[in-house]
Amino acid sequence: MTGYGRAEVEGAGLRLRVEVRGVNHKGLDLQVSLPSSLLSHEPALRNAVRQRVPRGRVEFRAFLETVGAEAVEVRYSEAAARALGAFADDLRRKGLLDRGMTLTDLLGLPDAVQVRLSPAAEAEGGRILLEAAEAALDRFRETRRAEGRRLEGQFRAALASLNALRREAEALAPEQAAQAAERLSQRVAALGATVEPGRMEQEVALVAQRADVTEELVRLGAHLSALEALLGEEGGEQGRRLDHLLQEMQREVSTLLAKSDLLALTQRGLDMRLLIEQMREQAQNVA
Repeated sequence: MTGYGRAEVEGAGLRLRVEVRGVNHKGLDLQVSLPSSLLSHEPALRNAVRQRVPRGRVEFRAFLETVGAEAVEVRYSEAAARALGAFADDLRRKGLLDRGMTLTDLLGLPDAVQVRLSPAAEAEGGRILLEAAEAALDRFRETRRAEGRRLEGQFRAALASLNALRREAEALAPEQAAQAAERLSQRVAALGATVEPGRMEQEVALVAQRADVTEELVRLGAHLSALEALLGEEGGEQGRRLDHLLQEMQREVSTLLAKSDLLALTQRGLDMRLLIEQMREQAQNVA
């Protein structure tokens, strides 16, 4: 199922905004994008996401802004500053430079000055990262639950239609077996063959047995009951269980269609197969 969550937290001179987006996936495929100053907290973040989201292709992004001077630490290389100052003074004495070194010159020297989070702010950044992640994941899960409720309504409507079609198929099953036996009798009569009465009865019984779809309909009914129970459950792994159950239902309907020699029964079977295929497509969106 798709989902989206967003949260913003402030603390220790930092403002952190996080966004979580996700779509359904067989396992957990987690993509994390963090500011460089918070990369050390990525393992803890990944663990927090795994505990809340067992499945899905999930993208987690964090955006950090410093709003207080206490969060920032400035470090510089004294050796680089002294060397650059001495070099500038030498050029000035030789008349090649009309001034000494400035802060702008030092800032232009790679790695001479570093502006980054203070150790305290970096540690606090990890705390508010997890706090914001928890809030965003709560909203993410709520959007998924909302979509789940919508999908559940669709599944229940399809379940009601399948039960109705199964009952109609059950009513047609005796006619299917009787028609198969009648056709055998008609073929024998058309050939003008003489068959012993006992042998003819055996052949008719075998044909009727092969055409009987009662067993498939009974198993299909059991699967439909299991589906109804599954729709009422809470918890994870429902998507996989749902897909497996629909596969079994599809197998029973396929066997019914292979046996069917009655147009009305075949039509019910085709309608059931279409509904199950549609449900299997929707099941891919269930976590």
